[in-house]
Amino acid sequence: MNGYFQLDIRDDGTYLIAFPPADGGAAISISEITRYLDNIGLSDYDTKALNDVAAAEEQTAVRICQPLNYEEAGTLDIDFSEDYMQVIARFYPPSVKGARLSRNDIIEYLKKNRVKFGLDEEAIDSFIKNPRYCTDYVVARGEPLVQSKNGSIEYFFETQKNLSPKLNEDGTVNYHELNLISAVEEGQLLARLTPPDPGAPGTTVRGDAVLPAQTQQISLKFGKNVTINEDQTEIYSNVKGHAMLTNETVFVSDVYVVPANVDNSTGDVVYNGSVEVKGNVNSGFSVKAGGDIVVEGLVEGATLKAKGKIIVKLGVHGMSSALLVAGSSITVKFVENAEMYSDESINADSIIHSNISARYDVRVMGKKGFIIGGMVRAGRQIVTQSLGSDLGALTKVEVGINTKKKKQLRDLENTLENLEAEKNKIEPTISGLGMKVAQGLQLPDDKLMFLKSVAVAYQDIKKQMAEAEDEYDDLMEEFEIGENANIEVIGDAYPGCNIVVSDAQKALTDKRSHCRFVKAGVDVRVDVM
Repeated sequence: MNGYFQLDIRDDGTYLIAFPPADGGAAISISEITRYLDNIGLSDYDTKALNDVAAAEEQTAVRICQPLNYEEAGTLDIDFSEDYMQVIARFYPPSVKGARLSRNDIIEYLKKNRVKFGLDEEAIDSFIKNPRYCTDYVVARGEPLVQSKNGSIEYFFETQKNLSPKLNEDGTVNYHELNLISAVEEGQLLARLTPPDPGAPGTTVRGDAVLPAQTQQISLKFGKNVTINEDQTEIYSNVKGHAMLTNETVFVSDVYVVPANVDNSTGDVVYNGSVEVKGNVNSGFSVKAGGDIVVEGLVEGATLKAKGKIIVKLGVHGMSSALLVAGSSITVKFVENAEMYSDESINADSIIHSNISARYDVRVMGKKGFIIGGMVRAGRQIVTQSLGSDLGALTKVEVGINTKKKKQLRDLENTLENLEAEKNKIEPTISGLGMKVAQGLQLPDDKLMFLKSVAVAYQDIKKQMAEAEDEYDDLMEEFEIGENANIEVIGDAYPGCNIVVSDAQKALTDKRSHCRFVKAGVDVRVDVM
């Protein structure tokens, strides 16, 4: 309990009784005594006597002035918190014969001092029932405002591109892995909006409204290939592609566009969708796409791999290190000193000293349309304006199914036959023991272990058979494609050319014109077109 004081009006003077603190309470403060005396209008008092009251260690009565001709009622003093959200009251006892404060006295005093809201009647009743003087009571509380919160947007793809190249372990700079692409899947969540929270107004103990700060209105901005949900809080990608954030707007493109060259400024490009390169692909760099690749300029000694088609509008100057691999067709202006593999067909204006292979056709039908040097292979047909050169450049062209593929087919047939025999041998064991288990019979541990090992072997055989059958089907398709394989030369075929149709070969020793090369028995026949 805090220490406190009380007036005692006697015949010989006015006394102040000191009640020292108990149980760790706060001591009597001279400043509080003087404030109390000033508030009740008593100014002619002995200041030194006040010091004796504050310093008293036991209940003591100290004369402070002449006797009063009236008794002093109980009083209170209040302070407002800085934000006017609380009223703190301190109560002072009446003089010894004075009147105590009533509940109504306290409430009327608060109203008189503009306390209009949040009166804490429980705190007032607590004082009335068990008064503690010179002690803080919170007798009114305002309604705090709920502060507003601005909305926010969380993005679920990489919006900050790292343009700093990595260092290799040997200290050299790696310009290939710059991570410029934010790949996203179809249906992927791209961004989520947390709407602004307007908060709620508060009220001070004086009844004044306290308003939360204004919030900024925000919304999800998006472009093509993006869908927003019904409540406008989430956006999703409609396609598998590349996500970009530009001027706070989300775009998704199924084509990743390189605005200039693929070089040190971009690093290698690896993208799930299609890639369009507006410039060149420089030596030493690569472009790998889950869709198509279109290059407006040149491809130098670089690597291009696409699950779709590849188009190089100005051609490939390969420097003996370029590699192009496509799951669909390849179309180029020219090819020089490069390797190209297509799972469909290859179209070019000219091919020079390159290693070219296509599942179906190779067509070299430009204005000059020549194949000079290197190796060109197709499963079904090669068509070219001219083949080889009058300088006798060694040029090899091949169509159809060769002896190696035929042996591979026979080997697969043998493999499938052996696997089938093994499967048939195991099946009765699995069937017999498995039936016993299914009937609820308890197998001995050794037989149970044997059944498990046989079951594993059986599954492995089935897996091998499935893989061999897929390979066999692919080879059979190649056989069908190459059944009527041929090579057509619209213009001239020069000496030095090696013609292979399936497993038949012919080395040209003289010039041939307007001809078709087909297989005839074990030989290559030349038909004039």
